[in-house]
Amino acid sequence: MFSFLDMLNHSLGYFNINTKLKNKIYTIVALLGDGYLIYVTYRLLANHVWVRGLLYCLAVLLISYYVYLNAVYYFLDKTSRFDVLSPWLVKITGYDQSNENPRKSRAERAAAVINNQANGYFTDSNLIQAEVAISHEEQRNLRHLVDQLVEQGIFIADYDGKDSTAIIDEYNQTHEPVHALNKNQTPPYFDLIHDELEHRLEIYAGLNQMERVKVGHITKVGLTDVHSAHEKYRLYLANVYVTGGPNKIPGRRGTTILTDGDFGLVAHVAYKNREQGNHPTSRRELYR
Repeated sequence: MFSFLDMLNHSLGYFNINTKLKNKIYTIVALLGDGYLIYVTYRLLANHVWVRGLLYCLAVLLISYYVYLNAVYYFLDKTSRFDVLSPWLVKITGYDQSNENPRKSRAERAAAVINNQANGYFTDSNLIQAEVAISHEEQRNLRHLVDQLVEQGIFIADYDGKDSTAIIDEYNQTHEPVHALNKNQTPPYFDLIHDELEHRLEIYAGLNQMERVKVGHITKVGLTDVHSAHEKYRLYLANVYVTGGPNKIPGRRGTTILTDGDFGLVAHVAYKNREQGNHPTSRRELYR
């Protein structure tokens, strides 16, 4: 019986299933094992094997208690009033799950400040997303910049506050890696500069204007080639977000695996017709 339960337990490690569901299965497996142990205890006591029977009886009580706590937690989403061990373990280990909330809220507030950074205020009617390409040199510069911003606490890289369970759940829903870098983070300084030698619209970013480096270049504005767009419109970099980089994917038995990846940029540009002065330009023209 115990060999069968052990085999079932190890088999679950080969499937990337929801962690909460897996814990429910473990609870059911423990209940089956506890039932078998109750039968063995009964047989020992019936045959007057008192010492061994009493030891098995204590084991049954302890396992039944843990099965009860897990059943209440994983099946009812509650904590039992008879759970006297968890507060004691918190004092011993110093870990309290409630302490995670202030850290997450601080990260959210810091991200909100960064998200609001932009080169001025632009209305949605004057903004359009641009397609960005990144060369090897630009990727190297971007990676160095992100490392610098994370080290100085300007960028936050904590998987948007997700723990291993949340990372696995998100991956199972999206089938996409979960990136360490939090979403929608903007460098302190960024600008769009026309490189006449390479005939590019280069995106520069950095801690400030003095330490700026080129991190990407625009290839399209909407559906319009960047050269055609630049000839007809005045283009301004309204905002740029850093994406990608190191990420995690599910491993075996509820663990995650850290992998590396290139960083990317999401850029939005504001535009104005060169011949129309301050009059607005129709967005349709850039999607032709």
